[in-house]
Amino acid sequence: MSAPRFLLGVGLLAALGGATSCGKEERPASSTFYERKIGPILQSSCATSPAKSSCHVNADDRGNALGNLSVESYDALALRRDLLVDYGPYGIPGLLLKVAPPFSLRLTSWDNEALIITTDVAHAGGSLLDVTSPSYAQLERWIDNGATENNAKPKQKEYAKTPCGETLGIDPLFDATKDPADQDFAQFSSSVNGLLGENCAAGNCHGNPANSLYLTCGSTAEQARWNYFAASNYVSVEATQSEILRRVLSTSQGGTYHEGGAIFSSPDDDGYKAILSWAQAKGGPSNVPTEPGFLFFAKRVQPMLVKRGCMMLGCHSASLFHDYRLRGGSGGHFGLPATRRNYELSLEQVALESDNPNVGRIMRKNLSPSATGGGILHRGGSLFAGAGDPAACDLTAAETGPLDAQSPYCVIVAWIEKERSVRMQGAMPLSSIVYVKRPPAPKPDTPQDWEKFAPGADLMQATASLDAAGNVTAGSPVSLLGGCGLNVANADVRRPAVSWDGKKIAFSARSSDSEAFRVYVIDGSTCAPDPTINAPPVDDEGNPVPDNGERVHNFDPAFAPDGRIVFTSTRGNTKNVGVFGYKGPTRTPADPSRLNTNLYVSESGKIRQLTFLLNQELSPSFMGDGRLILITEKRAPGFYQLAGRRLNLDGGDYHPLFGQRGTIDYNQFTDVVELADKNLAAIFSEKGAVHGAGTLAVINRSIGVDQPSKNPDEYAQDPAAMDWPNPQFFQRSIKIIDPAATGRGATQGAYRSPAPLPNGKILVSYAPNVVDVTAFDGKFELVVVDPITGQRTPLLSDGSADLIWPVAVYARADRGVFKSRIDEANGATTVYTDDSHKSLSEITFVDLPMIATLLFQNTRAGRPIAGNYPVEIWENLPPEPGVTSYAQGGAFVTSDKYGELYIRRRMLGASDLEEDGSLKVQIPGGVPVTLATHAKLAGQSEASKHFQREEMQFYPGEWVRQSFRRDLFNGMCGGCHGSVSGYENEIAVNPDILTQASQVKAREKSAKDLTGGGGDVKGPPFD
Repeated sequence: MSAPRFLLGVGLLAALGGATSCGKEERPASSTFYERKIGPILQSSCATSPAKSSCHVNADDRGNALGNLSVESYDALALRRDLLVDYGPYGIPGLLLKVAPPFSLRLTSWDNEALIITTDVAHAGGSLLDVTSPSYAQLERWIDNGATENNAKPKQKEYAKTPCGETLGIDPLFDATKDPADQDFAQFSSSVNGLLGENCAAGNCHGNPANSLYLTCGSTAEQARWNYFAASNYVSVEATQSEILRRVLSTSQGGTYHEGGAIFSSPDDDGYKAILSWAQAKGGPSNVPTEPGFLFFAKRVQPMLVKRGCMMLGCHSASLFHDYRLRGGSGGHFGLPATRRNYELSLEQVALESDNPNVGRIMRKNLSPSATGGGILHRGGSLFAGAGDPAACDLTAAETGPLDAQSPYCVIVAWIEKERSVRMQGAMPLSSIVYVKRPPAPKPDTPQDWEKFAPGADLMQATASLDAAGNVTAGSPVSLLGGCGLNVANADVRRPAVSWDGKKIAFSARSSDSEAFRVYVIDGSTCAPDPTINAPPVDDEGNPVPDNGERVHNFDPAFAPDGRIVFTSTRGNTKNVGVFGYKGPTRTPADPSRLNTNLYVSESGKIRQLTFLLNQELSPSFMGDGRLILITEKRAPGFYQLAGRRLNLDGGDYHPLFGQRGTIDYNQFTDVVELADKNLAAIFSEKGAVHGAGTLAVINRSIGVDQPSKNPDEYAQDPAAMDWPNPQFFQRSIKIIDPAATGRGATQGAYRSPAPLPNGKILVSYAPNVVDVTAFDGKFELVVVDPITGQRTPLLSDGSADLIWPVAVYARADRGVFKSRIDEANGATTVYTDDSHKSLSEITFVDLPMIATLLFQNTRAGRPIAGNYPVEIWENLPPEPGVTSYAQGGAFVTSDKYGELYIRRRMLGASDLEEDGSLKVQIPGGVPVTLATHAKLAGQSEASKHFQREEMQFYPGEWVRQSFRRDLFNGMCGGCHGSVSGYENEIAVNPDILTQASQVKAREKSAKDLTGGGGDVKGPPFD
């Protein structure tokens, strides 16, 4: 990438951090209000230190600045509008919050109970402005007036409203069939329901199901009941403090920040008075939780999150891209819905399985990421860096002492202990380690070589526990195969898995090369093949599925939190079979000598297909929130990658997880699991590594894409992107735990099969004597690895056999199974099962040229967006029946540096884009598709048509919205993926994302029908 012609400003990572105290710098005369009145204040306070070193100024030509803020010009500062908004509980905008000394803040909750805390918002530069000074007052007035360059008050944004929604919301406590018994319901129906329907329920406001306060038009009795049910919780005991009133009132009249702007200019407005009168009659919210953990969170933990600045707009607000999107309340008041959502989100960040509170993400993110600090990288810094020892906490004081005098760290420790005592009562602690013991399998033993028979395997269990220091100790192992009807001498055993309550073990096994793998389940003293999984396959209509003369393998089970079993199988398509031109098992285009594998779930006595891609999908595992993660093989001309994917268990949002490109410095990302702190652990290796071996890596997903590769060939569009990130600012998400184990060629040691432990460490197989990862004979031992320090501790070994696929037996917290939802930023999707939807998939590409920039290179160096060229959607097809080798593939076989491959496709259709780059299409549900779109690749002078280098699937019945408009991309996706331009200073949260994300031309138009059967079947090249 060439150097920019001009400099802009800042990024999102953490506002105003990393400065020393600052001094004064002379500035030339100027003419705008900003230059005369505001710039000099910021220049003298924030631009340079007394030693004349730069503070909040551009540090390079790539948009980086200390603290991700530049005050060199109005244009630079204006890129960070999030710092100029009075958002959340603080009463002042983020720019002032960071530089102000600690101040007392009054917080209230839905029951009108008040408390006072003193802010402690981290800023490396310290408190730079006296709040009583003229400079502070000048800045405050300017920001209050709209923070424009010439101090002219801006006109309030007006958004075109889309039609309100008629669909009722869903909640287990809601009854649509009868009026609520509450006396205030009649008043709501007559005087409030219509107001909400007219002013708030537009489809791009509260009529969007993604909104936490979802409202309907209110035009039917059922809709009025829903609106009452939804709005009731937004009422507080002190009616004037209710979020439903403060959010809609002008800020000049005591209202608070509202993404949709002010609805009422004054408390004297008739609409405001009508809502207030109802709120007073209501008297407070309904269905208030009474659990001790929730109440402790509301009264003590939530105020501590406020205290440390977590609820700033650019940190953990609802407008951001990560999983921890806190609600900031209304000017210091936290209603019930905001508190309940913050409680749920915070609980997701806790490792309830561990008796060490530091293991969970909410703690690890805020401890020092040093080897001795126990933490991991956090964009907001190490807010608990001075803490970290739970034993040093006075838990009684943390629970009952004066709150403002307590350590936030200790208050959260006390809360976690309270939650664990209830939620994990009677739960099984770490009790054993289960693994496979076998002779080294025949080489190459790659992840795709699962079909090669490897006898002599045993399923072993060793008792295990955590000692007083939290370290794993293991006893003598015993075989578990005795009750399963399997003989170790001829058994081929794979990948055990443990149910979330720790009471069941599933694995797969067979007894001869002529048999297919079957899934077995051990439940107490019984062990048997699972009758549902191993029954002859049928489709979703109950019709038999042909085996095409192939073996139907069922293997590699994984338990969902609710007890369902996901597994890998070669049975072929069983769902929506009428849209496919093939049935039963197929061979993989990547290598027709291999059977293809997809994932399926056993539920309610039936099997439902989950994935449909043509190259192998393997190694299912689950994240703590109940989302499925897996590995898939990607193969296209000039491209090979084993990559991580993510999928909801209802089939929605088949989504890239990590390792999609060789820019991670490896072309194989395998054995991915989620750890106790929600980081991912995986094996990185290069094609050619044997025995599934490589280097052990940990990925901090919320940091975003990483690009350590120094091979320009991996940067398909812009090889200069390799050196674009400034190492002084770039935060890496990949951590190679043991650099000596290289995962490629010459190495010292090799890893495979990581698994999480409740103490936050990694249970993994390790071969210590490996010097060449492409040629060795196994001898894997079981070790425990600390992902923070890198320390490796031996656990179990056998000098004559491999010990692989270990899994720890303990109860995990059941947080439910993630369901597809429209408010998921990275995968806004709904899966329908009714007859009118279930065979189709409808995709709204919000900005297809924007999406195309992710298809060939995903780095932080900028995204060259092509014009609105037509797009083609192609269905990928498996090798024809009887093709079991490249030699039999004829004209469908081509070759590249990775070897041969088979490609057979037909075009479902082509379409022009709307003028804003959007497109809505319907395709047959489940078919594996590839986009052909325009992109400018390295060495090209202009964009031309290129085929996407992987397959995509959209589940039968899935209605999905893909990506974001390019003008909103930086605000939602830039924190992980980098900005559209590549300049870090253009990344900043944009609250408009909540109302404008899907407002595109294609949204209201009929979908283009691409379900008609497609064109002629073709092989390469696809000109």
